[in-house]
Amino acid sequence: MPAPLDVINDITEAPTLDAKYQIFTGFMEAEYGYVGVNYGLFLDTRSLHAIHNNHVSKRSGLPDEWRELYQRNNYALDDYGMRMGALTRQPILQSRFYHLLDEDELPGNFANVVGGVRNFVSSGVVLPLEANGIRGIVGLFNPSGDIVKHDARFSRDRPIIQALANHLHLCSDWSNDVIAQMGLSETNLRVLRLKAQGLRVKEILYEIQRENPKTIDNHMQRVRKALATRNDMETVQRAAKLGLLKEDGLHAQEVNPQLYDALRLP
Repeated sequence: MPAPLDVINDITEAPTLDAKYQIFTGFMEAEYGYVGVNYGLFLDTRSLHAIHNNHVSKRSGLPDEWRELYQRNNYALDDYGMRMGALTRQPILQSRFYHLLDEDELPGNFANVVGGVRNFVSSGVVLPLEANGIRGIVGLFNPSGDIVKHDARFSRDRPIIQALANHLHLCSDWSNDVIAQMGLSETNLRVLRLKAQGLRVKEILYEIQRENPKTIDNHMQRVRKALATRNDMETVQRAAKLGLLKEDGLHAQEVNPQLYDALRLP
């Protein structure tokens, strides 16, 4: 079993988001029994609607039956764990969700989702993440472990687990997933990148071989909708953070020295 610092280095050196995700999920399952791992990115957290409609994610490990149930009932709109992960800063144990359910402290819509996942998840934790101003979330789930033992171990190993999740988020480039899941075209991106370079409308039209100035507006409107931004300046800033401009993305080139402390290493 690799040491946590080795995992940090492996995640850093892995060439793609999928490869980084696989390294992280493999270690979480082998070391902590987290068979299910959800990793998501929030493009906008300014409203509850935005949280649930402007995010991209990767999910693995939990049964297909739960995924089908989740999609069929449109549980994403009432996923309390996702909502709390987007709005809070501290980890939330799965036992906390179940306690709220048992005490009848959840509204019916949230209770349906928490009650549904209880048939597939024994214990786990939701970790809010943030890097370069981009919010994310990691959900770690054990289908069969003892919930009391899990919570005790998480309390003990939280610095390691949190450091690994933070580093995954810090060095993950979601640009390809954002482009694919949000349906951005090559021309959308070309106009965005030319806009980011400071070119004027006439110059952009020349570069994309178009004549109608409304064309630029239409492409930028499409990008704004995908990134949940309000104006071109905000769009360019968020695109840069997401790596859509092929620069200033979420790329870590070396291990942050602070991780040595987080991982309790000499």
